[in-house]
Amino acid sequence: MHTPPTSTELTYPRSLVGVSTYLHRLADLPDLAERLETSGFHTLSRTEVIGHGHADMSRAIDNLLSGRAHRRAGAPLRREPDKIDGDHPLAAGDTVAVALGAGLFRALSSPCLVLTAGRRDTDGLPLTDSFEMIYGTLPGHMESGEERFAVTLENDGTVTATVSAFSRPARLLTRAGGPVARFAQRRMAMFYIRGMSAQ
Repeated sequence: MHTPPTSTELTYPRSLVGVSTYLHRLADLPDLAERLETSGFHTLSRTEVIGHGHADMSRAIDNLLSGRAHRRAGAPLRREPDKIDGDHPLAAGDTVAVALGAGLFRALSSPCLVLTAGRRDTDGLPLTDSFEMIYGTLPGHMESGEERFAVTLENDGTVTATVSAFSRPARLLTRAGGPVARFAQRRMAMFYIRGMSAQ
């Protein structure tokens, strides 16, 4: 019987698990920024306004948990043996495979472990208006690192979506990609945000 992976099988240092939560304010955290850079990790964080009010926030969360945001971004998620949809949402502890690329490269599977998928606390204050899903890379992924998807209902009713990630190449193909791979990752962040805001 196959046992599901645990966080001990992640392909990046255990001390960095959850760090993607802070990437949107990395400029205020120089020690963390230096640590990631000296370890060879590239970082990104993109935030956009995607709506207004609880209904828009709920839709964005549903788009994430149902896998719809990833499908619309062109990077569908697979979970075995269960499909991912509104009746079978993603949850912490799930192992998923991100299908990246097109044509021949579509066959490349990039497995991840969902580390969290729910409301979050920040600085000890419970925020009922903020949701995040984080997954970390497992052996076989094209990259090594972590990606975070967040939906926040601001005090003025504005709904924002944030995609943050830190990663370094884990395979020859992504090492050879260099700046092109970084550009593609930034583009994917934009596509994920569009997927979160989809009607």
